[in-house]
Amino acid sequence: MKILVTTDFSDNSKSAIVFAANLAEQIPQTTLVFYSAIELLQPETWNLSFYQEYEKEEKKRLTLLLEKWVKSTLGSKMKNISACKYVIEFVQGTEKAIIEASLKHKCHYICISTNGAGMLRKLMGTHTSYLVNHSPLPVLAIPSKYKSAALQSILYVSDFENLNHELKKLGKFSASLQVKTKVLHYARMGVTHPETIKRAAIFNKPDFQHIDPIILPTKIEYSLVERITQFIKKDKPGIIVLFTKQKKGFFEKLFLPSKAAELTYSTKVPTLIFPK
Repeated sequence: MKILVTTDFSDNSKSAIVFAANLAEQIPQTTLVFYSAIELLQPETWNLSFYQEYEKEEKKRLTLLLEKWVKSTLGSKMKNISACKYVIEFVQGTEKAIIEASLKHKCHYICISTNGAGMLRKLMGTHTSYLVNHSPLPVLAIPSKYKSAALQSILYVSDFENLNHELKKLGKFSASLQVKTKVLHYARMGVTHPETIKRAAIFNKPDFQHIDPIILPTKIEYSLVERITQFIKKDKPGIIVLFTKQKKGFFEKLFLPSKAAELTYSTKVPTLIFPK
């Protein structure tokens, strides 16, 4: 597995670095590409050759600074990372540069820190929102208040659409982790509806028998965000997994309503968002 880990050298961005390092400890032969996209323009008074020399020296300086920053952040955890790389790029559009870098370095995931008091502000922040809506790779959104811990459980919040396809994608991430996996679904048609039962039958297949499906009735007096918030507080998952149709889809339906800010508990819970 290879992960592009973004940082802007701020304290808030440390959470992505720490999470990625923890993941590398649990999944053997994980490579971490620590990456910082810095917006830099050539001053009008500088000629091209002078600017190119400056850019070369500045990239060298910042690459060394990035390495020092990461090692200082991780401390003894560095010895558990099998391989890593440090990349500085001067760009004019940070979000697009992150996606291009992830593809250039043949990464499987993008890991980025998020900020804010609630899930709405964190996950719909400028950089993360753009990546979720445009990246062809899954995005690991790590709260700035994330506390270092090994992953022990996964909560996949599902609309029960394309289950087979999504469970296989999730399996590629979870296979090496050997953690408990639960699938949370709020049945709009009812828990005992034939269609709900038919779709849930997939968990009887050998490939998915290790996954615990949790199918709950839809309580209209609570929003979806409120229901998930209550479940998270009780279950305390290590990471939440979502699949979204980019631009408009499950992710937006989940986090854009006005009550999304109530999901403040999840400031402590990392989220993995797959594009559908």
